[in-house]
Amino acid sequence: MNSRTLVLKLLPFLFWWPLVTRKTLKDDLLAGISGALIVLPQGVAFATIAGLPPQYGLYAAMIPAIIGALWGSSWHLVSGPTTAISIAVFAALSHSAEPGSAQYIQLVLTLTFLVGLFQLILGLARMGALVNFISHTVVIGFTAGAAVLIAASQVKNFFGIDIARGTPFYEILHQLYLQFFDINPWVLAVSALTLATGILTKKYLKKIPYMIAAMIIGSLFAEVLVLWQGAEATGIVTVGALPAGLPPLSMPDFSLATLKATIGPALVITMLALTEAVSISRAIAVRSEQRIDGNQEFIGQGLSNLIGSFFSAYASSGSFNRSGVNYEAGAKTPLASVFASIALVLVLLVVAPLAAYLPNAAMAGILFLVAWGLIDFHHIAHIWHSSKAEAAILIATLIGTLINLELGIFLGVFLSLLMFLYRTSKPEMIPVVPAPEKGAYHFVRAKGRPECPQMRILRMTGSLYFGAASYVQQVLQQIDEENPHQKSVLLTCSGLSYIDIAGAEVLAQEARRRRRLGGGLYFYRLNQTNAALLRQGGYTHEIGEGAFFPVMTNVTSALYWTLDPDVCRTCKTRIFDECNKGVLPDGFRRQRLLLATDGSEFSHAPEDVAIALAGQFGVTLDIMTCVGSADDDEIARARLAQSERKAAQAGVASETLIRYGKEPIAEVVAAAKAADSNILIVGRRPAAGGVKERLLGDNAEQIIVGSPCHVLVANWQAQPWRQRLLVSTDATPIGSTVVEVALQIAKAGKLPVTLLAAAQSEAERTAAAEDLDSKLGLFKVEGIDCTPVIIDMPLDRAIIDTAKEVGADLVVIGNDQQKGLSRKLTGQTTERVIGSLDCAVLVVKRPPEPNELVAAMRKQA
Repeated sequence: MNSRTLVLKLLPFLFWWPLVTRKTLKDDLLAGISGALIVLPQGVAFATIAGLPPQYGLYAAMIPAIIGALWGSSWHLVSGPTTAISIAVFAALSHSAEPGSAQYIQLVLTLTFLVGLFQLILGLARMGALVNFISHTVVIGFTAGAAVLIAASQVKNFFGIDIARGTPFYEILHQLYLQFFDINPWVLAVSALTLATGILTKKYLKKIPYMIAAMIIGSLFAEVLVLWQGAEATGIVTVGALPAGLPPLSMPDFSLATLKATIGPALVITMLALTEAVSISRAIAVRSEQRIDGNQEFIGQGLSNLIGSFFSAYASSGSFNRSGVNYEAGAKTPLASVFASIALVLVLLVVAPLAAYLPNAAMAGILFLVAWGLIDFHHIAHIWHSSKAEAAILIATLIGTLINLELGIFLGVFLSLLMFLYRTSKPEMIPVVPAPEKGAYHFVRAKGRPECPQMRILRMTGSLYFGAASYVQQVLQQIDEENPHQKSVLLTCSGLSYIDIAGAEVLAQEARRRRRLGGGLYFYRLNQTNAALLRQGGYTHEIGEGAFFPVMTNVTSALYWTLDPDVCRTCKTRIFDECNKGVLPDGFRRQRLLLATDGSEFSHAPEDVAIALAGQFGVTLDIMTCVGSADDDEIARARLAQSERKAAQAGVASETLIRYGKEPIAEVVAAAKAADSNILIVGRRPAAGGVKERLLGDNAEQIIVGSPCHVLVANWQAQPWRQRLLVSTDATPIGSTVVEVALQIAKAGKLPVTLLAAAQSEAERTAAAEDLDSKLGLFKVEGIDCTPVIIDMPLDRAIIDTAKEVGADLVVIGNDQQKGLSRKLTGQTTERVIGSLDCAVLVVKRPPEPNELVAAMRKQA
């Protein structure tokens, strides 16, 4: 703290003093006079509530108001006696001494000194945040309870019955019932008229101070009754004349017995008074746009009570009524409070003798009105409808206040903290999914939307501290208990405000557990403070350096590659962008199969092969057929129904579609394009007379040439593969594609592979050996038994002979779709292989080059 800051803390009025001008002085003077007129009836009423002689309420509005204004931070807060503090003083000390007696006054002054001392200590220790622990609900409940106690304390004066001071609330009601027929009608008439006058004035004559109007009418009416029937006959008792002049000096009693009796209540009143003062100053600051320093307000309130105890003032705090009037009257600086105190002394000189005509019954009527105004029915109803837990705290505080004022506020604070701890012990952990907007990095509530079957994404809001650690651990463990496939969890932590050591331990433990399961625990948008704690404690290393993703990171794109490709292969939710790009987390392409069938007897083998392959890949099988027109729908549906039944019996999901057209080949190719298929499965009829029709057949050849995807040709003798795959490859790009597709099939079917290369020269043998050696490693990494073979003969002969020799039931070859002579030679090899083998043959097509894709897109557009 530098010297300038220290000076402003000790002499804060130096900050606003330069703002004082002739105009502000005028505004503050007028506002001060208005405040003095208001505090006169309030001070008398509040002192009565506190069990003190009426003048002590006015003393509390003089020196404390000046000190609080000069040393506080608010420019509009006016200190003085308040209802809540008054009832708290009475409830705390009325059982220790007779209210109004010299001993009682001595206890009150000592209590005021201790309250000021505690407030000053809290302010200097910068503990202004303590008032935040007294919730709004507790204040509402306490104030309502205090209002009932105020009304109960005035029952004897309102009805003119005899009830001893300090009688508990419930006993007062009992005594009212017992003495119902002893009610003094003259006293009741005065109190009822005063109450009615206050209500009507406040409702219809808002510019007239309703308390002053009620006092005047009640006093005049009581004087008329006394003159008519006599004081003894009516039983009307007056307050008595007030001493005029400045507040007398006083000395608190610092004896051990007095300190022991007042230190407990002083703590309660300290927090209550500070809550009132800070709440009122902040409420007015919202309108005046002034910044309030809670710690400085503590210092101002502490000094006002500390010094006030030596000037016959009892505990004071911020007054909402006087502060509101002060602001509305145009006060510009704290000088308005100073002027109000000076004006109060002058007014007291004039009206002090008139207090001899103020009856206790009229004061009781006014205090009934004050008590009613203290009950905040609007907020009570709002709390009741908004939160039953808050409503329970309010009721408990109210009832506790009626039984024991100190117990009431402590009970309310305890229950509020208990509810706060309970709520914070269960931070909000809501399932979310990536936002549907293209290019978005945020997440939205799942709300019935499909979630990733392998990774649960949770938005965590709150604090992960020792009280919440067990709950968070339970939620995280429950995820994989309900869905064993969800081995990974992503926490979006923009709302995670705080992590302590216990919380960090839970995260590290959960990360280790999920790694053992084969998944991981990941974090998105973890703030720097929490990240620093994890880093300094070594938890980042335990969780994993790569588990943290900053804001605006495409976290799902990064985590997609950690998922299990076998689950992704059959997944239909596909909530991540990467799920729809055709590549699985293991780098292989996502397969989509299309079976083209004509329903003939020669379509059975292709159906069996297609269903087996779909089962191995765990994907839905698309089944299509083609008819000439819609008139042939029944024929088409009969064909498809046969394939659907076989797929269902094998446990394979299927979807069917019908194409209409005169050219079946064109419709098959179009269907493959429309379905974005990866593999098209077609059949092949045997040639007439037992001779193979041009080795392959025109239809199959045209489909292979026109198909946008790989083509699996299964003749009528083909069977689903169960023994071995033969894969023909070379060092060209199409050779790499052949290996990629074959590797997926071998992995899905768990079959051994023979890797074949044809080489007819020494240079070709050397190149083939190097190529096979590199590709052999790909199969070994996946745990697939792979045998490399190099044969010195033409490619078609090498494939045919080797397939028969090793007993292959699936042959995978490439078709590069080149132009000119290369295409002709490639096509001839494909024709000879398919035409010469009884097993299924998968023709792998070359992926289109980027310029070809652009050209195709332009053509389509």
